[in-house]
Amino acid sequence: MLTTLQGVGDAVHVDFTVTQQVAASLREGASVDVFVAGQATPITARLVALDARIDPTTRNTTVRARINGSDRAPDPGASVRVHVPVGSSRPAIAVPVSALRKGPGGDQVFVIQPDEHSKTRAHARLVESGAMLGDEVVIHAGLSANEVVAASGSFKLREGVLVAITGEQGKANQLTLLMSRR
Repeated sequence: MLTTLQGVGDAVHVDFTVTQQVAASLREGASVDVFVAGQATPITARLVALDARIDPTTRNTTVRARINGSDRAPDPGASVRVHVPVGSSRPAIAVPVSALRKGPGGDQVFVIQPDEHSKTRAHARLVESGAMLGDEVVIHAGLSANEVVAASGSFKLREGVLVAITGEQGKANQLTLLMSRR
Protein backbone atom coordinates (compact mmCIF):
# COMPACT_ATOMS: atom_id res chain seq x y z
CA MET A 1 0.00 0.00 0.00
CA LEU A 2 1.37 3.40 -0.88
CA THR A 3 0.83 6.30 1.47
CA THR A 4 1.99 9.85 2.13
CA LEU A 5 4.04 11.25 4.97
CA GLN A 6 3.46 14.47 6.90
CA GLY A 7 6.37 15.99 8.82
CA VAL A 8 5.68 17.51 12.24
CA GLY A 9 8.65 18.76 14.26
CA ASP A 10 10.50 15.83 15.79
CA ALA A 11 8.21 13.16 14.36
CA VAL A 12 6.67 12.07 11.07
CA HIS A 13 3.03 11.05 10.64
CA VAL A 14 2.16 8.27 8.20
CA ASP A 15 -1.45 8.30 6.96
CA PHE A 16 -2.76 5.14 5.31
CA THR A 17 -6.03 3.29 4.76
CA VAL A 18 -7.14 -0.13 5.94
CA THR A 19 -10.32 -2.13 5.47
CA GLN A 20 -13.17 -1.76 7.91
CA GLN A 21 -12.52 -5.24 9.35
CA VAL A 22 -8.83 -4.49 9.94
CA ALA A 23 -9.64 -1.10 11.51
CA ALA A 24 -11.96 -2.79 14.03
CA SER A 25 -9.00 -4.75 15.43
CA LEU A 26 -6.59 -1.78 15.66
CA ARG A 27 -6.01 0.26 18.82
CA GLU A 28 -4.09 3.46 19.50
CA GLY A 29 -0.58 2.65 20.66
CA ALA A 30 -0.27 -0.50 18.53
CA SER A 31 2.84 -0.68 16.39
CA VAL A 32 3.13 -1.03 12.61
CA ASP A 33 6.17 -1.43 10.36
CA VAL A 34 6.90 1.23 7.76
CA PHE A 35 9.03 0.19 4.78
CA VAL A 36 10.82 2.87 2.78
CA ALA A 37 11.85 2.13 -0.80
CA GLY A 38 15.47 1.00 -0.92
CA GLN A 39 15.65 0.05 2.76
CA ALA A 40 15.34 -3.56 3.93
CA THR A 41 14.84 -2.73 7.60
CA PRO A 42 11.41 -1.45 8.61
CA ILE A 43 10.85 1.59 10.82
CA THR A 44 8.50 1.04 13.76
CA ALA A 45 5.64 3.49 14.11
CA ARG A 46 2.85 3.74 16.72
CA LEU A 47 -0.80 4.26 15.86
CA VAL A 48 -2.00 7.63 17.12
CA ALA A 49 -5.40 8.02 15.44
CA LEU A 50 -8.14 6.01 13.74
CA ASP A 51 -10.74 7.85 11.70
CA ALA A 52 -14.27 7.01 12.85
CA ARG A 53 -15.61 7.50 9.32
CA ILE A 54 -15.78 4.60 6.85
CA ASP A 55 -15.70 5.42 3.14
CA PRO A 56 -19.08 4.15 1.83
CA THR A 57 -17.59 3.16 -1.54
CA THR A 58 -14.42 1.33 -0.52
CA ARG A 59 -15.36 0.40 3.09
CA ASN A 60 -11.89 1.66 4.11
CA THR A 61 -10.91 4.03 6.90
CA THR A 62 -7.84 6.22 7.44
CA VAL A 63 -5.29 5.48 10.15
CA ARG A 64 -2.41 7.67 11.33
CA ALA A 65 0.84 6.31 12.73
CA ARG A 66 3.69 8.35 14.20
CA ILE A 67 7.41 7.75 13.72
CA ASN A 68 9.29 9.38 16.60
CA GLY A 69 12.68 10.81 15.82
CA SER A 70 12.63 12.43 12.41
CA ASP A 71 16.32 11.58 11.93
CA ARG A 72 15.41 7.94 11.06
CA ALA A 73 12.14 8.75 9.29
CA PRO A 74 11.75 9.14 5.54
CA ASP A 75 11.30 12.57 4.01
CA PRO A 76 7.78 14.07 4.12
CA GLY A 77 5.88 13.20 0.95
CA ALA A 78 7.84 9.97 0.37
CA SER A 79 5.98 6.82 -0.66
CA VAL A 80 6.17 3.94 1.81
CA ARG A 81 4.59 0.53 2.47
CA VAL A 82 2.93 -0.12 5.82
CA HIS A 83 2.73 -3.60 7.35
CA VAL A 84 -0.22 -3.82 9.74
CA PRO A 85 -0.31 -7.00 11.85
CA VAL A 86 -3.82 -8.45 11.96
CA GLY A 87 -4.65 -11.47 14.05
CA SER A 88 -2.26 -14.05 15.29
CA SER A 89 0.07 -15.96 13.01
CA ARG A 90 -0.99 -19.42 11.96
CA PRO A 91 0.76 -21.96 9.77
CA ALA A 92 -0.45 -22.22 6.21
CA ILE A 93 0.45 -23.79 2.89
CA ALA A 94 -0.02 -22.12 -0.51
CA VAL A 95 -1.20 -24.17 -3.51
CA PRO A 96 -2.04 -23.11 -7.06
CA VAL A 97 -5.57 -21.72 -7.23
CA SER A 98 -6.32 -24.27 -9.99
CA ALA A 99 -5.84 -27.06 -7.41
CA LEU A 100 -8.74 -25.89 -5.23
CA ARG A 101 -12.22 -27.25 -5.91
CA LYS A 102 -15.14 -25.49 -4.24
CA GLY A 103 -18.30 -27.47 -3.72
CA PRO A 104 -21.36 -27.84 -1.50
CA GLY A 105 -19.42 -30.17 0.82
CA GLY A 106 -16.61 -27.66 1.27
CA ASP A 107 -13.30 -26.84 -0.36
CA GLN A 108 -11.14 -29.73 -1.48
CA VAL A 109 -7.93 -30.59 -3.27
CA PHE A 110 -6.75 -33.86 -4.78
CA VAL A 111 -3.68 -35.21 -3.01
CA ILE A 112 -1.53 -37.55 -5.11
CA GLN A 113 -0.27 -40.53 -3.11
CA PRO A 114 0.86 -44.10 -3.77
CA ASP A 115 -1.60 -46.82 -2.73
CA GLU A 116 -0.75 -50.11 -1.02
CA HIS A 117 0.43 -51.50 -4.40
CA SER A 118 2.68 -48.45 -5.06
CA LYS A 119 0.35 -47.13 -7.77
CA THR A 120 -0.11 -43.36 -7.76
CA ARG A 121 -3.71 -42.36 -7.07
CA ALA A 122 -5.67 -39.17 -6.48
CA HIS A 123 -7.50 -38.77 -3.18
CA ALA A 124 -9.94 -35.95 -2.41
CA ARG A 125 -9.12 -34.07 0.76
CA LEU A 126 -11.26 -31.41 2.47
CA VAL A 127 -9.27 -28.29 3.28
CA GLU A 128 -9.80 -24.92 4.91
CA SER A 129 -8.85 -22.29 2.34
CA GLY A 130 -7.99 -18.67 2.98
CA ALA A 131 -6.87 -15.64 1.03
CA MET A 132 -5.57 -15.66 -2.53
CA LEU A 133 -2.01 -14.48 -3.07
CA GLY A 134 -1.58 -13.89 -6.79
CA ASP A 135 -2.20 -17.23 -8.49
CA GLU A 136 -2.01 -19.20 -5.25
CA VAL A 137 -4.51 -19.79 -2.46
CA VAL A 138 -3.62 -20.18 1.21
CA ILE A 139 -4.63 -23.49 2.83
CA HIS A 140 -4.94 -23.18 6.63
CA ALA A 141 -5.88 -26.78 7.43
CA GLY A 142 -6.14 -30.15 5.70
CA LEU A 143 -2.71 -30.34 4.03
CA SER A 144 0.80 -30.97 5.28
CA ALA A 145 4.00 -29.54 3.87
CA ASN A 146 5.51 -31.51 0.98
CA GLU A 147 2.28 -33.26 0.01
CA VAL A 148 1.72 -33.31 -3.76
CA VAL A 149 -1.57 -31.88 -5.00
CA ALA A 150 -3.04 -31.98 -8.48
CA ALA A 151 -3.04 -28.54 -10.10
CA SER A 152 -3.41 -28.83 -13.86
CA GLY A 153 -6.15 -31.23 -14.90
CA SER A 154 -7.50 -31.66 -11.38
CA PHE A 155 -11.05 -30.96 -12.58
CA LYS A 156 -10.97 -34.37 -14.32
CA LEU A 157 -10.07 -36.29 -11.18
CA ARG A 158 -12.27 -38.56 -9.08
CA GLU A 159 -11.51 -40.40 -5.85
CA GLY A 160 -9.03 -43.25 -6.30
CA VAL A 161 -8.28 -42.70 -9.98
CA LEU A 162 -4.78 -43.71 -11.17
CA VAL A 163 -2.59 -40.81 -12.22
CA ALA A 164 0.85 -40.33 -13.72
CA ILE A 165 2.74 -37.14 -12.93
CA THR A 166 4.47 -35.43 -15.83
CA GLY A 167 6.76 -32.42 -15.57
CA GLU A 168 8.50 -31.52 -12.31
CA GLN A 169 7.80 -34.15 -9.65
CA GLY A 170 7.66 -31.68 -6.75
CA LYS A 171 5.24 -29.27 -8.38
CA ALA A 172 2.85 -31.76 -9.98
CA ASN A 173 2.17 -29.13 -12.64
CA GLN A 174 0.55 -31.45 -15.12
CA LEU A 175 -1.28 -34.70 -14.61
CA THR A 176 -1.94 -37.37 -17.15
CA LEU A 177 -4.96 -39.35 -16.10
CA LEU A 178 -5.11 -43.08 -16.40
CA MET A 179 -8.84 -43.62 -16.12
CA SER A 180 -8.62 -46.96 -14.44
CA ARG A 181 -9.45 -48.02 -10.90
CA ARG A 182 -7.11 -51.01 -10.79
